[in-house]
Amino acid sequence: MNIKTIKNILSFHEKYWETHRKEMRRYKAAYETNFWDEQGVSPYKDTQLQVQVSEGYNFIESYMASLFAKHPAVVLKSGLQNKGNAAKAGFIANEFLEKSRHEIEAASRMALIYTHSFLKLIPNASDVLLQKVLPVAIPPWEVILDYDASRWDLQKFVGHIYYMTLEEADERFGSKDWSGMSKMSTEYFYKEKMEEYETPSSTFEYVKIIEMYDMVADQLVFYSPNWKEDKILEKSPVGIPFKSWDGKPAIPIVPFYFNHIPDVPLEGYSAMKRVYDQIFEMNIIRSFQANAVRKASRQYLVKKGSIDADQMAQITAGIDGIFIEIEEENMDGIIKPLPQNPTPPELDLYYAHVTGDKDKGSIMAPFTRGEATKVSATEAAALAAYTSSEIGRLARERDAVIENLTKSYFQVLGLYLSEGDTSLIYIQNKLQPVTAEDIMGDFQVYASDSSSTPMSEALIKGQLLSNIPTLIELGVPKDLVLDEVVRVLNLPETFKAEAIKQYMMKQVAAQAPQIPQAIPNVPGLQNIPQGIPTSNQVVSNPSVQSIAPLLPGGLK
Repeated sequence: MNIKTIKNILSFHEKYWETHRKEMRRYKAAYETNFWDEQGVSPYKDTQLQVQVSEGYNFIESYMASLFAKHPAVVLKSGLQNKGNAAKAGFIANEFLEKSRHEIEAASRMALIYTHSFLKLIPNASDVLLQKVLPVAIPPWEVILDYDASRWDLQKFVGHIYYMTLEEADERFGSKDWSGMSKMSTEYFYKEKMEEYETPSSTFEYVKIIEMYDMVADQLVFYSPNWKEDKILEKSPVGIPFKSWDGKPAIPIVPFYFNHIPDVPLEGYSAMKRVYDQIFEMNIIRSFQANAVRKASRQYLVKKGSIDADQMAQITAGIDGIFIEIEEENMDGIIKPLPQNPTPPELDLYYAHVTGDKDKGSIMAPFTRGEATKVSATEAAALAAYTSSEIGRLARERDAVIENLTKSYFQVLGLYLSEGDTSLIYIQNKLQPVTAEDIMGDFQVYASDSSSTPMSEALIKGQLLSNIPTLIELGVPKDLVLDEVVRVLNLPETFKAEAIKQYMMKQVAAQAPQIPQAIPNVPGLQNIPQGIPTSNQVVSNPSVQSIAPLLPGGLK
């Protein structure tokens, strides 16, 4: 891939996201409840109230609350080639995923607010092998895609755009003649303001780096438009360093899509887009109502000269039972209330229609938003099943990201292990070494509790509890039922059947009568221990000494 090709690809990418910038800013402002700040300065801002609703935040977070319940985890199984050690790799993957929960959730939010997002694995300076790779969530405009590809793994190229300080760039690529950029110019949402508010300084200058993966030629190329020589910064001598278990080049970037455009699979679709127009209208209506309420004060017209200043003060004081003398013969027409224009009833009707349209744009049942509904138990169960199935589809997309992130982590970590790094980890209380062959396998990766959500878990718990009598009638041992209830409800391990049996045995042993002393004058029995041994002790160590205290009257 030459520099001309890179420039053409970069130019198309920047134009594409330039046209979507205002749209992305609107969605971001709606989520952050900064709606009016995004609309610009109004000439009536000082005299008119501007009210905004938090429906954008509620809409996105209702999805997040329904998608995430536990720490992400995976289950690994050996593939057809039986390469790698599934036990070691599974332990390493779950250790990594447990520390990646915040990044996965951050990528999920961006995938809902914007069109999609990504997770990238970056190197981390650490002496501990399992901490040398960290995930970071990145927005969609920082990743260059081949939109002509019909699948993620069929792309001809993938790129990542990021920024480094001059010091970091000199350390990474050597000292070069850079043209620095200001901090604001690196921000996607505020680039149009950079000339007005900020100029580069020697302390905080940045350079733009394009990290391009050529999947056809197996090349990793670095380019920066801020290098005045306008050449390729660096080309990896070994091609793309990250490889899959079968030797194919791999990318340390994982896509996160909840929805795709059908005819352009790599172009995502924003969930916020479905309800933004309704949020816009709700903010307009609420602001109109707020200004109308402020103007709905009680005002009166008074006939000039009929009431003097003292009498007016007595009236406005609002004293109960006060008598005010006036000299007018006819009391009619002295004071009249100023008529008020009522809020048109169409406004409330329109607001109800807008709210209904917003709710239709969401696949969530009303009770997930905390709304009380007058539905029967059967209808509520049907709504819960519908919501669970729709959320389950999004959960499958989430699980696919977790599975792909695990595979990508093995590919990046395998590079460090192949370079000679080793690590010792505890697996089932045994210290075991980890090699590249252990994690570079053709594993079948499954997200733990695949497609599970808080709502689906609640349904499973309810079904289990309601079916306990049926299970016992069918002959399922009570101990097995108890163990399953403890597992599904996440109860303490001390509630399991075996733990309860051991506890009961200890209680029986503690309440049994104690033998005052060892049996005397019997050869070999002078050292019988005090007290009655438990049944486990008798079975594990059958002897005269252990059985004697259990006999009536002792040993005779």
